[in-house]
Amino acid sequence: MSQRLLNPSHGIKPLDFGGDGITGSIDLNGHLIALNTYHALYGYSTLTVAAPFSDALRYRPSAVRAYRASLVNMTGFGPICTRYTIHRDSYLLEDAIPHIQFDLGEGRRAECTIFATQGGAFQRWTFKDVPMPIVWRGTLSLQRSAYTQLTEGGPLPNIPVVGDVILQDGILSIENPYLKQTVAIIGLWDINEKWEAHYEANIDLVFHTNSEHVELVFAFGDTPTEARQRVQQLAQLDWQTLCNEQRQLWQNRWQNVPDNLLVRRGLAYGLMLSVPVGETICLLTDHMLLPLSWNRDAYYIARAFLQWNTPESVDIVRKHLLWMFEVAERVDGWWGRAYLANGRIKDRGFQLDQQIFPLLELAEYVLSTADLSTLERLKPHVHTILDQLNNMPTNNLGLYPTSETPADDPIALPYHLSSHILIWHTLRKLDKVLPERRAELQEMTQRIRQSIDKNFVTQYEELQLYAYATDGHQHYHFYHDANDTPTVMAAEWALVDKLDPIWLNTMAFAFSERNKGGFYDKRLGSVHTPAPWPLGDIQALQIAKTLEDEKVAQEIEALLERVAQWDGALPEAYDSRTYYVISRHWFAWPNALLATLYLPPLEEKELEL
Repeated sequence: MSQRLLNPSHGIKPLDFGGDGITGSIDLNGHLIALNTYHALYGYSTLTVAAPFSDALRYRPSAVRAYRASLVNMTGFGPICTRYTIHRDSYLLEDAIPHIQFDLGEGRRAECTIFATQGGAFQRWTFKDVPMPIVWRGTLSLQRSAYTQLTEGGPLPNIPVVGDVILQDGILSIENPYLKQTVAIIGLWDINEKWEAHYEANIDLVFHTNSEHVELVFAFGDTPTEARQRVQQLAQLDWQTLCNEQRQLWQNRWQNVPDNLLVRRGLAYGLMLSVPVGETICLLTDHMLLPLSWNRDAYYIARAFLQWNTPESVDIVRKHLLWMFEVAERVDGWWGRAYLANGRIKDRGFQLDQQIFPLLELAEYVLSTADLSTLERLKPHVHTILDQLNNMPTNNLGLYPTSETPADDPIALPYHLSSHILIWHTLRKLDKVLPERRAELQEMTQRIRQSIDKNFVTQYEELQLYAYATDGHQHYHFYHDANDTPTVMAAEWALVDKLDPIWLNTMAFAFSERNKGGFYDKRLGSVHTPAPWPLGDIQALQIAKTLEDEKVAQEIEALLERVAQWDGALPEAYDSRTYYVISRHWFAWPNALLATLYLPPLEEKELEL
């Protein structure tokens, strides 16, 4: 068994846990700030100490950023004695399970451990020489997740944050009748205690206990009765046995995975965000800020899972493919910009690459597993998407238009470079799994390759390079974005040679001051959030690996270690001087993308088609 001591100088954030569809976070004092679960109607719901986010502020990016940032510094529900600690040591057991030890002074000590399994959450507290009674306090409410977006695609209907809190038979239940959901908590109260209250927005809970050992169990249900029954069942399980099983499970998962916390965060957090939806699985982009699914973000989690190559991780990809093709709504046959976990479209903006990533994920899954039954099951959907691509108006340019960039921003010119590189690469993979369309796919691949050079290659100052976007009539947008990974992969995917001067010029432009809106303090970022992005640093690392520049690769690896928060989590954007997080402390994509650079590459199997 192992435990990794976390370094507070590397950017403190709440510690995360999750499993079997349950996710959550605790603050520095071990107090619960959020416990989340799947919701069949609203996608994701949360027991949280956060105040509800006002719908009136949804189109104010500054308010959205402020609300997101506030979630990092919330005070959770727990024993208030740990708020006054002299010293704390925070660990990840097996690089996945939060564990905190507190020195409260004068020989008084406390520690806590928390994890999720079997549809519930389990937290153990132990106290040594702490005066009794111990006061527990926290402000809680049960809400639909806030879904705070910088580019709001249309708010969901408001769900009132009101309900009833009942303490009976040693179980505290918190119900929100508008959500038709209840969370139940057991382990802190005497069976004879009774208490009830009504809350609006939230409720401040204060309780006392005289126990040096507290084992809390949390469970959700559609009704108070169901939640109470579930939590009683889970409370019958032996905490230490469950903890040992979880630690052994993570030990087994890490076999053949580099001892690199950033890489392991990519895999562990991806597992936490794997939300069961019937026989399928939705892959969320985070559990605190935007518990939504983008096909793009999900692809990189799935790709890391395929390279991880455990029975568990590979089967998650299979189930995610079923979710994308069979559960996720499509409008006029096209996938939307972002999804609720239940498969309902949250935002309808049309992004070309979002139509392609599911096809690439399926092709890579089939080629690496030889799972022809899943291919046959999903093949009708693939044919539909390919037919729709063929029927798109290309204005005789051989290009496909998009409405938004991969950063969820409007695009000034309709044809987007990295999306076409992605299409070209994906069609080559599909060629290997769809023999009935091989001739057509090869013709499409050749046409797109020619169209890329014909329409995107142009002169910028003294450089011949690929433009970021074009209208196909010699109007160009010169830019590169941390979200545009396929352009960086062009050499790795063999669209171009790694020494191709046009591609090298494009990369030189991307990582220079000439990349207006995309380059900040000598690092790649995005106009979406004007600052350096770890995704941009990982792009630079990919280029260094492609060019076999070990010195530059090591420098970028050291930078990423510094940018990462203490649990290995890479944010969306950061300050280049202080390394403080500017945007999104929680973001699955960067760590997942990084993991793909360190895990064994995919090996394609011979298919009997």
